[in-house]
Amino acid sequence: MGTIVGFLPEITCRRKNIQYLSKDEFKKLQKVLTDKESSLSKRNRAIGLLAMYTGLRSCDIIGLRIDAIDWDHDIISIIQQKTEQPLTLPLTAIVGNAIYDYIHNERPINTIPEIFLTSRLPYRRMVNGDAANIASLIMRVAGVRTKKGDRKGFHIFRHFAATEMLSHDVSLPVISAILGHSSPQSTQAYLCADFIHLEKYALSKADFPVKKGVLS
Repeated sequence: MGTIVGFLPEITCRRKNIQYLSKDEFKKLQKVLTDKESSLSKRNRAIGLLAMYTGLRSCDIIGLRIDAIDWDHDIISIIQQKTEQPLTLPLTAIVGNAIYDYIHNERPINTIPEIFLTSRLPYRRMVNGDAANIASLIMRVAGVRTKKGDRKGFHIFRHFAATEMLSHDVSLPVISAILGHSSPQSTQAYLCADFIHLEKYALSKADFPVKKGVLS
């Protein structure tokens, strides 16, 4: 056995499988994020919708400043924290309305430049731990990803945005630009969850003469 292994090529790069949101999970999340009667606060709804519909990293969401939004032209412009590169995204109505609702009807009045603040005194800008807690809360309220080991951070929302664009034939360079990747190669990881296109190349079970029930 050891001799055979010696002839196998060395695996130089390993990548974990990417967890993704199913269509059913998305619908449940969408429902609680858009339902103003849900138990989610205006802040948490706005943060969740930003993650869902823009694919922004959580660090860029919690670091989003008031002056980053051009309300006249419906644009979000930031310098990404991870790559230090500029990124401009469209501000859709569903996201813009949620942010506006939070700023004018729930956000404490103060001079802190970041949009999203903690909900208790002393008010401060949010940190990564706060974002992780909000992501878990949103999923708990929606009743999704409740099993032990399920990934619950906002990065899975980012994965969903990427796979949704892939399923609608958006090219990889465009997706890479929208997600703010410093390298187009970073987007390759999302191909494994592009089931709509992967199904076209799936092998038929009929081609494998195995006992009934093995591949069912």
